[in-house]
Amino acid sequence: MMSLKGTKLLAGVLVFVFSGFVSAGPQADVSGWTAVDMFVRSQIDLNKARGFTENPYFVDELTHLVLRKFGKELDAEIAPYAENLTPEQREQLKYLLVSDYVSHLHQKSFYPKNAKTLVVKPIKVASVGDKGRVYDYYYAPMSSSIPYPIHWWVQVKVDINGGSGRDCDGNTYDVDGNNNISKIVAKWSGNDVLYEIHFYDEDVPSRSLDKIYDRIRCIRHWGRDRTYGCEDIESIEVTNGYVYFHSDWSHAPHDGHVSDLTYACCSSVRDRPPHVSGKRPYSSHIVIYVSNVWNHLMDTLDTNPCMTKNWGYTAWN
Repeated sequence: MMSLKGTKLLAGVLVFVFSGFVSAGPQADVSGWTAVDMFVRSQIDLNKARGFTENPYFVDELTHLVLRKFGKELDAEIAPYAENLTPEQREQLKYLLVSDYVSHLHQKSFYPKNAKTLVVKPIKVASVGDKGRVYDYYYAPMSSSIPYPIHWWVQVKVDINGGSGRDCDGNTYDVDGNNNISKIVAKWSGNDVLYEIHFYDEDVPSRSLDKIYDRIRCIRHWGRDRTYGCEDIESIEVTNGYVYFHSDWSHAPHDGHVSDLTYACCSSVRDRPPHVSGKRPYSSHIVIYVSNVWNHLMDTLDTNPCMTKNWGYTAWN
């Protein structure tokens, strides 16, 4: 939970940063989610044009700005589904919907132009046990020349199998599971590679919110897989020797915003996980922990070492 001192610092930062969010020119006479969508896209375009892409808190700051600017529209958006939610849950639901939407569009803005594309669906061909761990090996459909290949993808097992319990920070979770990786799409041009990771779903640790969250999210992200809820899509970029987590980084600095995030950190409104950006050095043996947090914030570090994992290896070439 953020301290009062941290809250003051956060507020000060937001006031400063929001001065960078400016009007994108005359807006069409629209309302509801269309107005939210147009505003978010214009702010992302402006942010890139002004060279502010390294701001690690851009998504969270834009999320808060949208919540303030479009409060009435968002209340109307969730009204048909939120009859049995508490006021606190309604605020959390609005935050989750907006932050997910902003994060997805922000990540898409980094897709390489004229990229080659290769899709790997996780068809398991072997499992090997070693020192208490089980490693799953997945088939790659063809050979490729992807620069900066990433082979290891590690997921908290409860994200796959479901269940209830506590993460390594003592936060409670109660999730359905079935959030497996359904496919990984590699897009590359030159030495710029973007990995688009598709999960069948993501489970809010509060089951009372999860079904509503899935339903609205799938409506607003048309075309997502609905096999187990609503498909979650996250993207990371590798270029110039670094892995860039564009608004899906789970390791945030201790600077008044948030500390390291663990699997169930979104159990209350005050503990909701902001989408934070960052980078790590790339190596050919790099491991990506894809579910440090329930909504698939990730890192090369494991923030839940006490939780059982599923280790998956994809042979790209």
